[in-house]
Amino acid sequence: SAAGAADLRRIILFSLVAITTVNCTSNPSPEVSFTDSAGVIIVENHGPVPEYGGGWAVSPEPKLVIGTIEGEPHYQFYGISGVRRLSEGRIGVVNTGSQEVRIYGDHGEFLRTYGQRGGGPEEFENPVLAGVVGDTIIVVDRAHHRLSFVHPDEGFVGIARVSDEVGGFLNPSGAFADGETVYGGAFDMRKIGEMKNGMNRAGTFYRSSALDGSLAADFGDKPGAEFFIKDMEGSGQDSRPAVTPFAKVPEGTVSPHFFFFSSQDQYQIEAYDPSGKLLRLIRLSVDPIPVTPADGERHIESVVERVGSPDQAAAIRAQLGSLPLPENFPPHVGLLADRMDFLWVEDFQRPGHENRSWNIFDPEGKLVGRVTLPERFNPTDIGTDYILGLGWDEMNVEYVRMYGLTRGD
Repeated sequence: SAAGAADLRRIILFSLVAITTVNCTSNPSPEVSFTDSAGVIIVENHGPVPEYGGGWAVSPEPKLVIGTIEGEPHYQFYGISGVRRLSEGRIGVVNTGSQEVRIYGDHGEFLRTYGQRGGGPEEFENPVLAGVVGDTIIVVDRAHHRLSFVHPDEGFVGIARVSDEVGGFLNPSGAFADGETVYGGAFDMRKIGEMKNGMNRAGTFYRSSALDGSLAADFGDKPGAEFFIKDMEGSGQDSRPAVTPFAKVPEGTVSPHFFFFSSQDQYQIEAYDPSGKLLRLIRLSVDPIPVTPADGERHIESVVERVGSPDQAAAIRAQLGSLPLPENFPPHVGLLADRMDFLWVEDFQRPGHENRSWNIFDPEGKLVGRVTLPERFNPTDIGTDYILGLGWDEMNVEYVRMYGLTRGD
């Protein structure tokens, strides 16, 4: 009857309200406020995400692994500089050790390879995977200052020299949906006259190129990496710029519709549209974490362990031990934008306290989730239901790994 149906609707509505109230009470969402400042939206996030991560989760084991220690050469990797997922589940990998682009099937089977070492139009010398446009992989060859466009079925479908207006050393941060590629983070040679003994903050800049290599947008001059020089007039080790432990290093990343940048001076990420217009400032309230002498010692020993050469251990300890430590750790480290325009921000990895945790902000800048990624894994491509990237084992053998992703509430 109509009355019975109405009663049923009231019961369902009451149940939904009760469930929502319980969830909001036990897992409160972070507070967020929006302020318009001269056309730039300032997004202030306060408080951590709920303990359950806002519903975001990564599968404990990889769904796909490509790579081997011994066996077919096409399954051995060295110097992976980018991994992207293509249509039909195929995967494109730029392997700098062999200077080639490799294409694998959705089950990890090798399909074909393009390119080789050299300076010719279908060769590479220092390739980096910058992004994809449609199904075409955008490869930046820093040695030849050019773009190569590689289709998984058709091979090389285009090549373009990047204009000198874009900049010198091409360090790609990613590509927009239309294929315009953003570069930045390298040392700005225009600032070389500002170097001095002691602590320095290098300048840098970010610009993008169109598909034909011409300058597309200028995102402006930015603070660069912190470094230290003991003796500029000398010719030995002390005269060389050295990045200090726990230094601030600029970070940039590109989603289909945004360029994100952080100088690491505070937990603030700038969000731009592809034309170079600043749209919003994304902030998160966090307490600074002081750096202790013990942190410096752990950092030095971790470097000694990674180098793995007893002959170099004393020199490494002497060199790094002479560098000053900052008062506080940077507020975060890596940035990575996913294909849905969400921004992922990695916690700074304090020596001895590594947690591989990332905060996730939606396209409006709201903090909506938090996940912890597996050890020995760096993500390079995040889609609707997967996280793809570079993995390595205890012997530093490289693999391509893909994990399942559950997106949040």
